[in-house]
Amino acid sequence: MRTTARVLFNFTICGCVILCLLNGCVRLERGYPAKRYFMIDVSRRGEPCPAAADGGLKIDTFPVSPQYEGRGFVYYKGGSMYESDFYNEFFISPGAMLTEEVRQWVAAAGLFRHVADLSGSGAPTYFLGGRIAALYGDYSKASAPKAVLEAEFLLTRDVPAGADKLLQNRYRREVLLDGSAPTALVAAWNEALRQILTDLERDLRNGLKSDWRF
Repeated sequence: MRTTARVLFNFTICGCVILCLLNGCVRLERGYPAKRYFMIDVSRRGEPCPAAADGGLKIDTFPVSPQYEGRGFVYYKGGSMYESDFYNEFFISPGAMLTEEVRQWVAAAGLFRHVADLSGSGAPTYFLGGRIAALYGDYSKASAPKAVLEAEFLLTRDVPAGADKLLQNRYRREVLLDGSAPTALVAAWNEALRQILTDLERDLRNGLKSDWRF
């Protein structure tokens, strides 16, 4: 009798557990961090300067080096070790995001009569191409993590014989992080891009001033 009673008791317990699971009384779901999305976003400060060129500018979308072209943040850990962050990502692809930031900055600088992407109408006089060579967080030194951003730019002028190169420069910035959160990394990328675009604006103006044929 005791054996039979024990079997019935165990059966009853198992039945209750199954009913609880079916009715949602016991939740076995595992908690995961929520994904977060970010944008690199900078704004040019100050008034536009007098135009250095009478023609319009078109900007091609900048390709990104394959190891950084994904939306997930990339972290350099030292040696040959890199990691991609599944939970912290750019809201859109890095190439499209950074191209738009460059376009807005150059347009606000007033260097050209108008600035558009390649889908814009009209025949431009100048073309700005580029490439994002590096975009990652450098955590190889735990005491001094930093954001790394490197870009190349090429400015050409449309002439009857083809494209006349006016500027070709590479810019690299490494900015220390103020904290360990992903927001600190994005803030450092913002500062790196601001420094790069400040230098690019200066060099574009100098390159245009040397072009007396427009």
